[in-house]
Amino acid sequence: MMVLTLLFCLLSFQFQISFVFSARNISLKCMQDTDEFLSDLNSVDPKEYALRMYDSIGKLGSNILSGNMDRLGSYSECLSAHAPSGSFQGQYCKVHIPQDGTDYSVGVCVPDSCAEEDVTIMSRLGILRFRNASFLAPSLSLFTMNSSSSSGGSVATCAAGMFPLDTFAAMCLFLTILGLVLPLAGTVYVAARGCGPDRRASPAHGTPSATYGSLPLREMERSEQRDRIPWTRCQAHLSLSGTPSGGKRFLGAVDCALKCFSWQKNVPAIWTFKIPASTCSALNGVRVLSLLWILSGHTSQMTAWMSLDNVIEWKARVLKNPLYLYSRSGPFYLGVDTFFLISGWLSARSFLKMPQTSEKGLTAKVILRYYVSRLIRLQPLHMYSVCLLVALFSLAPWGPVWEVPKFHLDNCRQAWWTNLLLLNNFLSVRNSCSGWTWYLATDFQFHLATPAVVLVRGKSKHVLALLGALLFLASFTATALLTWAHDLPVPDPSEASEKATALYFLEYYTKPYCRFGPFLVGLFLSIFMHQNQQANILKSKVQALLGWICSLSIMFVVVALAYALDGTSVTPSMAAVLYQALHRTLWAVAVGWVVFACQEGYGGLVNRLLSCNIWTFLASISYACYLVHPALIILYNGLQETLIHYTDTNMFYLFSGHCWMTFIIGLALTLFIEKPCQELKRCLLGLTPAGP
Repeated sequence: MMVLTLLFCLLSFQFQISFVFSARNISLKCMQDTDEFLSDLNSVDPKEYALRMYDSIGKLGSNILSGNMDRLGSYSECLSAHAPSGSFQGQYCKVHIPQDGTDYSVGVCVPDSCAEEDVTIMSRLGILRFRNASFLAPSLSLFTMNSSSSSGGSVATCAAGMFPLDTFAAMCLFLTILGLVLPLAGTVYVAARGCGPDRRASPAHGTPSATYGSLPLREMERSEQRDRIPWTRCQAHLSLSGTPSGGKRFLGAVDCALKCFSWQKNVPAIWTFKIPASTCSALNGVRVLSLLWILSGHTSQMTAWMSLDNVIEWKARVLKNPLYLYSRSGPFYLGVDTFFLISGWLSARSFLKMPQTSEKGLTAKVILRYYVSRLIRLQPLHMYSVCLLVALFSLAPWGPVWEVPKFHLDNCRQAWWTNLLLLNNFLSVRNSCSGWTWYLATDFQFHLATPAVVLVRGKSKHVLALLGALLFLASFTATALLTWAHDLPVPDPSEASEKATALYFLEYYTKPYCRFGPFLVGLFLSIFMHQNQQANILKSKVQALLGWICSLSIMFVVVALAYALDGTSVTPSMAAVLYQALHRTLWAVAVGWVVFACQEGYGGLVNRLLSCNIWTFLASISYACYLVHPALIILYNGLQETLIHYTDTNMFYLFSGHCWMTFIIGLALTLFIEKPCQELKRCLLGLTPAGP
């Protein structure tokens, strides 16, 4: 008995010694303010500010079994508490508690003199208590089988409100403001001079630009020839002042640049519902509907990953039910593969028309010019969207779910240059800036292969067929081998482990050699349609009917197999590997038939729906909408002080609101940045003097 008593005393003494040494690591100011707060809270007559701080602490709620484990508390109530002595005010922190099976966090309110390390130590030592009850109690171990939790491994992070405005953020903010000021200055300048828009100088007027930079090159050539006429007038007008030659060129460039940014020039170019006869009108409808499908998937999944209080219910209801296909954007974003299909179709169409504008055909100079033109088409709005994200995220007053916005902001500080080089699908993929822009890098890398395919087509059709077969086979083989080697999830990475999900994006989802199939489908479909543009390829309605049956059947099989295959097994089956290798290309084939049938006059009601005039306007702003919509979703979710409860009604209203805001901001970005940059490029080319 004496031995047991002595052992107990030794253990107690050791605990007290460790407690004392750990408590000594807490800053003196923090400890003094915390003692004052806890004394005022636990007194017989608690003070109002102390009750407010305690009231803002996260409490255990209901619906835990459906995923309501995080206890955020009240962020604004915590910040509103001020000690009567004036020595401190409330500071919101989250204590992350590890637990076998699942981790959770608890929002606590502590004096603002405490650093994150101080709050971590206090949570582990159990200093934060009210009437002998810990602020972190009770534990969630009761609700998880074979689990245990302890505050011994807890880690605290404290909200900073607005993120610090460093040099990088200040530069992005400056560029963002500059992008808003230039169009206003150009509009005022044109209005002051009384110069109306010269519609002949705007090739985009009445002509919707192709998606993501694939503007038909014949139209580009003609537009540059037309541009030289009106902008020469500007130079002639300036020459009357007798300014030296260098000054005239400079003033002429400024004059043309301001006109390029003016609303008088760009509003008519955007606000059009006309479709040229040479353009496949159904492409606009396919493009916009694919964008809406992606936006729906991002609304559902980004909200679930970030701020749902019933995420387990969401997974059980949405991920397993085919009726919620719109919430998943198909078997993980098939709408992106539709974009690749359209991009391949337009890329080949542009190149196949280039011999009509060049006497020497497809020379190295023409190919290089195409690459440069495409970069100029893509990158201004792309990089401006990065600056806009950094500026918005640096100025936003974040609440209790600031971690995801901070993650994206920190990524852009470190990896913005990969976006500039269009290598963000290979470099810093795990911590990429504006992670959704991997699509632009992959798409541009696809276009590097377009000249080679078109040149082979001009040499031999048999060699072209062999090249196409080899490219498809290489893409299928690479995808299958990577899926098998890394045990990648197949139908949906949302159900896989964190490691498997990371490998899915790193090794497969963002890589051009795994996503080449849909682009090749569009590329070869465009070549085939160009070769037979004078003849009716479909000879009868029976052929068209068989094509529609095959197309719809392929779509159904691709979607149905995503729910039939087991994507959670340790090693993917051969069926799952084959599905991973083929399903995106098969989807592109099915959608490609829709485009082909509509162009051949066998689209019927589908063609009428996809060719509605409203799609033309929305397609003209689709590039900006794609770039900006994830940032708007993150911004909305990050500004919430409470978790969102998933219901079909709530998600529909979120989707509707995100759509309206995306279209409004997308229209503004197209008007302020995208169209002016296109016009500025043509203006500068027009001012370039002829010569070697």
